[in-house]
Amino acid sequence: MDIFVANGTHFSAPSKIASYHASEHEAQIAATDMVNQLRADLDAEGLPPVDTSSWQLGLVGVQFRHLTAQSIEIADIDPDDLAETAGFNVWIEKAELQGISVLALNDRQLSTVLAALRDHQRRHCGSDPDIASNLGRHEPLNPDEIEDLCMRINGAEQLPLEANIVITLDGGLVQGVVADRPITVRIVDYDVEGADPDGLLMVPQDNGDPVSASVSCWAVEGACIDPEWIARLDAANAADHRATKQMTAECLP
Repeated sequence: MDIFVANGTHFSAPSKIASYHASEHEAQIAATDMVNQLRADLDAEGLPPVDTSSWQLGLVGVQFRHLTAQSIEIADIDPDDLAETAGFNVWIEKAELQGISVLALNDRQLSTVLAALRDHQRRHCGSDPDIASNLGRHEPLNPDEIEDLCMRINGAEQLPLEANIVITLDGGLVQGVVADRPITVRIVDYDVEGADPDGLLMVPQDNGDPVSASVSCWAVEGACIDPEWIARLDAANAADHRATKQMTAECLP
């Protein structure tokens, strides 16, 4: 099935935000919220909120305002380079999801799934409010829509509860991150000898004062999502453990 991913980056944070939606319209609403947050954070009075039909123009407006504040000549910027020059962006991607997850359900579908679970609970715990409509916020699913939803769930291949992440290093430096799903990984490196002081952050500690560190953010998506490669890596690791265990047993008196 196809899902729509609303992605956003902020001028004050290196990490990417992503949300997953069953329809393009829902993704556009999420993208609009991201743009309006950018506008409010940069200039709440000068940049009022935009609606869903004009979120892309609202994004360009806040990018222009941010560049102007830095005395960067906008006329010299190629439109294709605007987001990179501004240092932040909001965009929507269409992706194919193998299987189904809660992230791929829209609000009405999720409310119906919850209502079915609550129906079982009500048999033992008394009456609960009707949540199939999320307290009247939308129409409950009709029988045909419920049938389609059940078929999707029954045919789904569920992801494991835990995310599987592989971080590759070479020469003490992170060279890449691979995962079995879209995920953001932050690398905190406290070995800062020889590092540029301007690129360091003071990282809070559970006990004691903040410590200087280099922080990088890896947004795992696209080609970096490779569950089959991770499965082969796990299989190789398991085979090595079995061989080591067998050799140890043979060496014992």
